[in-house]
Amino acid sequence: MNDDDTQPIECRAAVEISATSRNEVLFLPIGVHAITPVAGGIGRPIKVKVDASTADAIEAQRKIMAGKGKRPYFDFDHEDGAASFWPEGFAWRSGEGVIAKGEWTARGRKAVEGKDYRAFSPVFHVDNKRSDPAKVICMEHAAPNMGGLVNNPAFNLPLWAKNAGESATSTNNPAAARLQETNKEENKMTTEELAALRAKDQELERDEQDESTATKRAALHSEIRAGELEMELSEIKASNEALQGKVRKRQLDDARLAVREAVKRGAIAARDLPKQKMWETRIAADPRDKEILDSIPGNMPQLSGAIIAGGRVTISDDDPSRIFGELARVSSLSCKTSQPEQRRTLSREFAAIYSREFKGSNKERMLSFPVSEFETAIMGADVTDTNLKTLSGSLVTQRTLELLKFTFPSLTMFTTDFSDTAAQFNQTVITRTVTIPNVTDYNTTTGWADSTAANVDVPVTINKHKGVNITFNEQILASTVRRLFDEFAPAAAYALSKQMVDDLYANITDANFTNNSVTATSSFARTSVIDIGTQLTLRGVPLALGQRTLLLYPTVFSKLVADTALITFAAYQKPELITAPQNGASLVIPVDTFQVVNAPNLPTNNGNVTGFGCSKSALIIATRLPNDYTSANPGANYGSVQVMTEPDIGISVMLTQYVNHQLAAATSRVSLMYGTAAGQGNAGQLLKAAAGSGSSRA
Repeated sequence: MNDDDTQPIECRAAVEISATSRNEVLFLPIGVHAITPVAGGIGRPIKVKVDASTADAIEAQRKIMAGKGKRPYFDFDHEDGAASFWPEGFAWRSGEGVIAKGEWTARGRKAVEGKDYRAFSPVFHVDNKRSDPAKVICMEHAAPNMGGLVNNPAFNLPLWAKNAGESATSTNNPAAARLQETNKEENKMTTEELAALRAKDQELERDEQDESTATKRAALHSEIRAGELEMELSEIKASNEALQGKVRKRQLDDARLAVREAVKRGAIAARDLPKQKMWETRIAADPRDKEILDSIPGNMPQLSGAIIAGGRVTISDDDPSRIFGELARVSSLSCKTSQPEQRRTLSREFAAIYSREFKGSNKERMLSFPVSEFETAIMGADVTDTNLKTLSGSLVTQRTLELLKFTFPSLTMFTTDFSDTAAQFNQTVITRTVTIPNVTDYNTTTGWADSTAANVDVPVTINKHKGVNITFNEQILASTVRRLFDEFAPAAAYALSKQMVDDLYANITDANFTNNSVTATSSFARTSVIDIGTQLTLRGVPLALGQRTLLLYPTVFSKLVADTALITFAAYQKPELITAPQNGASLVIPVDTFQVVNAPNLPTNNGNVTGFGCSKSALIIATRLPNDYTSANPGANYGSVQVMTEPDIGISVMLTQYVNHQLAAATSRVSLMYGTAAGQGNAGQLLKAAAGSGSSRA
């Protein structure tokens, strides 16, 4: 906690001083107020709520001081000198606020009645200056000086500054109401009265002119001029009020627009009308509160297994520091909690922010945000216990998860079960593949017959516990300004994803898939792809868009790309087939009914395998998170453990970061558990360079 957080708030507001005969002072007006203290502030407006509990807290503080022999007092100009008022009690008055009742000193009474001072400045404590709103509390060790008479208010509006559209005669502002009524009484000159004065002047002009008449007319002219000036002033006031009304209306319209945008992105529930009204009122009263509302993340829908076209929103004009600050807040909460469900929820929130803000044209702007300003962004999010390395590690891991689907696109092309729940090693999970159901006829007697169940359960054993553990010692870190963990993150992502795909491809064997096509690599062409697709179609494998994948070893893939039929088609009709990447990777091109993948790590599996054509149900991969071993002994974890989720394909990993003080080294590790299995045998077609067993690819 900063030193400023424990200091009292000194707020020089233009609070009207009551008549001294009442022996009372309006200490704090009722309502929620956005104030900029002249002392004890935090560099930005503080919101303070004043209600009946405020009076109880202030009175309790007075009693504590009195019990210690310290008599509370108000002074002059906060100089801790002579007293102006001795408060003997604080009480709540409905419609006004906290009232200090007591006794004026002779000097204080004279200063008020003689109009030497026109405003009062309270001094009080709050629970948290960054809360929205803060609550006035009793501070046991507070100083007895609780306020003072001042002539330099911090702002022109009273502390009870009205919300947009609220009448100045509101019951929440009786002092302002009395002032308005007084102004009406003083403004007695009317159009009719001014016309009467002018008529009197014309009458005198017709009379015989003498010294007495001239004196009367001079006095009358002065009164007429004063009336004209008064009327002009009234017109100016009316025009000013009209302009203020337009400003208030525009502020209210802007507030309503900001709330509608918040509802659209899910930051406020569509049915939560009270909260919407509250934000409209707050932003209309203080437009700066729009920044607070804009910083609240929305509940963006999580994408799993498929990318929905047009389903993402990129905010290209948002302040990067605010976005990084929000990421820091989520990262900090994730490091603090040991509850798996909370970590998974926070990982999805982190992924949603990353997915929304680090895409498209906004991506480079966000990624080029200087590391030196991360600390400012963290502090801007009110996160004081999160360090730079924690946020950096989270961002690096989140970015490398993107590389999984780009570097190895086949991870998204088979049946996937990317769960973010924790599992035990060697645990068996059930993953379901989808088959095509049979179509039945309607019978007028028996109705509809049931179609064959379209799901097939496939058991997958989570028998792989893999990770990438990178450590740099103090000597290496001190000898360079390079961001070493960032540099090695892409390589770590590649290594981890390659291992997963290697284990997945190990299931492409003669034992699991008995159907095969034999084609020499030198003669492979587009017609060979069509033949493989035909075999799958004849076995009833779905032809749906995006459902078929063809893995090809690089030498075979190159023959396909060089096929003259494909080149001619690309040159004259669809050049992006060869020149542009597909699905975010240059490793994939669409041919016939397949997404064809260049698969350099495709094994021969002692079957002369050079390719594999299949639908999604042919291969299965399921991932789970390791159980958090640090939760077994809470308090002994000298580091941070987080869950990071890729928003598009849904895969989650565990990010562990810690330092070893004995070795003076820092470590970052990304890990997960997974298992693979063969799915439906008829859904796959092996491509071989030669019949029988072996490892030939010629």
